[in-house]
Amino acid sequence: MRKFFFIYFFFLLTVISSANDNKNFLNRQIKFINELYINGRYFDCIAETEKIQITENSPDIEYFIFSNYYLAGQYATVINNYNINISSDEMHFKSLLLLSGSFLKKEKYFESYETLKKFEYNELPSEYIFTMFLRRTESLILTGDNSMIDNEISKSGAFLEDNYNFKKLREELLLYKKNELKNPSYSALISAFLPGLGQCYNGYPMDGLISFTAIAATLAGGLYLRDSGKKDFSYTLFFFSGLFYGGNIYGAYNSAQAENNKELHRRRNSIISQYGSYNPGDYVDIESIFH
Repeated sequence: MRKFFFIYFFFLLTVISSANDNKNFLNRQIKFINELYINGRYFDCIAETEKIQITENSPDIEYFIFSNYYLAGQYATVINNYNINISSDEMHFKSLLLLSGSFLKKEKYFESYETLKKFEYNELPSEYIFTMFLRRTESLILTGDNSMIDNEISKSGAFLEDNYNFKKLREELLLYKKNELKNPSYSALISAFLPGLGQCYNGYPMDGLISFTAIAATLAGGLYLRDSGKKDFSYTLFFFSGLFYGGNIYGAYNSAQAENNKELHRRRNSIISQYGSYNPGDYVDIESIFH
């Protein structure tokens, strides 16, 4: 009986010692992960966190791993490999933001917006509603689709009518609607009518002057050579005149699109400078993730 007692006691001590060792290892590992994360060593952080995730298989740890991929600029990895978790409203919300933010970084603005539409405003906890509106409109601003922005204002208004930030953001969005973007087709058309006019319309008068001068000079030179009996040389200048004319139309269309893209990014930057840009780290709490 005494022998059995000693065996049992030794076994119990072994189990307790093993448990303590595991706990100490886990605590050291969590501390190490936290240091890596704070120092921006995201790939090292991923590698060390995955050692714990093998046994834990936790949605919080999974979110943390892919947040590190995002912070490391590996947006395609998030898009292709992260599965949205719906185990709770909070996790669902964080997961959607992470995936949507990755689409936004890859300049897939409609995909970014559509990802967030998987959670309706009436399904969200009240503290998440403005953030959802902000992130949706951030994506829509970059598409230039004012009608969809109007729709978001209408759908969220019932939940945010007393929210100061919502009222302020709504006013700014409505102001953008009044300031229309350039029309690329119109820009190309007026450049076809008068070379360089489209570039002037887009706010690039020097480019317009260069286009007009290049076309006019080669055309005038070609006419002069033709009238001088040097038809072979005149054809060369006519060719370049036609080439410049086509390039002038194409350039007018592209410059309108470039100006619109610049304006849309200016609007988006104005919004995030006031209300903040998306950062998955805002939803990361190391202590709660691993305990």
